Amino acid sequence: MAKRREAKFRPARSLAGKLILGFLLIAALEALVLGAVSFYTLRRSVAINRQLEEISLSLEATRSLGLDLAQVSQPLDEYLLGGGYTPALDKFRGALSVLRTSLKSCGSAVCHGAAKEPRQMAAILSPLIADVQEKGMVVFESKKIDENSARLREEVEALVSQARALMDTMSSALSERVVVLRKESARVGQSMIFLFFLFTALSLGLTATVAFAVAQRITVPVSDLLRGTRRIMEGDLGHRVDARTRDEIGELANSFNAMVQTLKEYKERIDDYSRSLEEKVRVRTEELKRVQESLLQSEKLASIGLLASGVAHELNNPLTSILMNINLLMEEVGDQPDIHKELKRISDDTLRCKRIIDDLRDFSRRHELDFRSSDLNGVVMSTLGLIKHQLELHAVGLRQDFSSDIPSIPCDPDRIRQVLMNVFVNAIQAMPRGGTLTVRTALREGLAEIAVQDTGSGIPRDIRGKIFDPFFTTKEAGTGLGLSIVYRIMEEHGGRVEVESRTAEEIGTGSSGSAGTTIRLFIPLKPVSNQVSAVGQKRTES
Repeated sequence: MAKRREAKFRPARSLAGKLILGFLLIAALEALVLGAVSFYTLRRSVAINRQLEEISLSLEATRSLGLDLAQVSQPLDEYLLGGGYTPALDKFRGALSVLRTSLKSCGSAVCHGAAKEPRQMAAILSPLIADVQEKGMVVFESKKIDENSARLREEVEALVSQARALMDTMSSALSERVVVLRKESARVGQSMIFLFFLFTALSLGLTATVAFAVAQRITVPVSDLLRGTRRIMEGDLGHRVDARTRDEIGELANSFNAMVQTLKEYKERIDDYSRSLEEKVRVRTEELKRVQESLLQSEKLASIGLLASGVAHELNNPLTSILMNINLLMEEVGDQPDIHKELKRISDDTLRCKRIIDDLRDFSRRHELDFRSSDLNGVVMSTLGLIKHQLELHAVGLRQDFSSDIPSIPCDPDRIRQVLMNVFVNAIQAMPRGGTLTVRTALREGLAEIAVQDTGSGIPRDIRGKIFDPFFTTKEAGTGLGLSIVYRIMEEHGGRVEVESRTAEEIGTGSSGSAGTTIRLFIPLKPVSNQVSAVGQKRTES
């Protein structure tokens, strides 16, 4: 069972794994954003530096072109001032060659931010240089110095000045572009700082959000467990904690629920055992109470039996003598009816006293029981046959319900018939206006049961505790020893007697059932050691 529960509650993903995965995702996201920002900043910085480097090369080419322009007009000045023709012409051609080379180099340079593209600037300068070459060559080809030569020299100077102006414009544009690029570089740096702080703030916010979410995923189930623990402490073993996750906390919740279920099962077992123990204590208490009542009743019967034995012995002989003398007197009076009638009354009363003495003697004597295996149903039916005439005489119907499951039991059948005869006669006498006598046999609690029920008026509540007392009777002609003898015989058999009775008054006050009395006789299925039994009474008043 433990292995099955362990397999069932095994988390799909551990809490540590979730935490590591969450923080790895945050770290990866932060690294991605930081890398993107750094890459963007680095790319912009590299681009700006490359532009600055190219502008620096362009400025250098522009300055070189300006110097070369200045060298073009110098051979003309030397020639016009009286210098040699050939050296001046060679210098002029050399200067033009260098200028064209510089112009070509400038045309291939990248002059970022110039008013014109480098090739456009070269295209503009090329005609000017061509004019300078043309006019200069005219001066050299004329081979004389005159006003026309001076005019051409001025035109060449004007062209050179115009070219220089273009160079200055290009240099200014490049310088302005340098300023712009420096400002842009500063903005990139500021953006880098701003993005760094922004990213830091976003990272802190994201980390706080994830930490809060993780804390919620941990604290909420833990709070549920805490509340569940408090409810369990209050005794609510039916409460269960919702396992919201499939990690260690979910496993803890499932284990908690399993523990509570086990506690509930143990508590139910303990409660069942407590109820069973209480029931056993109650049954044992009732048995002890019946034993105590039996002992008290036995002591009472023993004391009364001893007294009755002495009284019977002392009265029996005088009563016998009285009966003999009355019989002699009845023979002597002959035909005197009045005297004969009185003597007959005395004889009847004396016989009644003798029967009481015989009952006292029988009550006080402990009989040796003749135990033998007997058919209880047969004993009951044979006894019912003896009261058939009384049933018809008192208009009492008979209802029988005998169980076929009762085995043969060890008992003294004659003494059991004596018990049944006393009970049957009492039941018939309790129905002076007729009724129904119900006799049942059954197996109950490992004992053979004989239940005798009448439909009489019932036994009043205030005398139910006295019906087994010797000499207690509610009949004018009774001796009050019948039920006492029943009690003693059942005690000798190791059985017990229970009495249930309801009166019409009790039924009228809400008690269920009908009026009448039921006497239950219980006989053991096996012999009882020393014939000691818990003989008791049970009186149901509701």
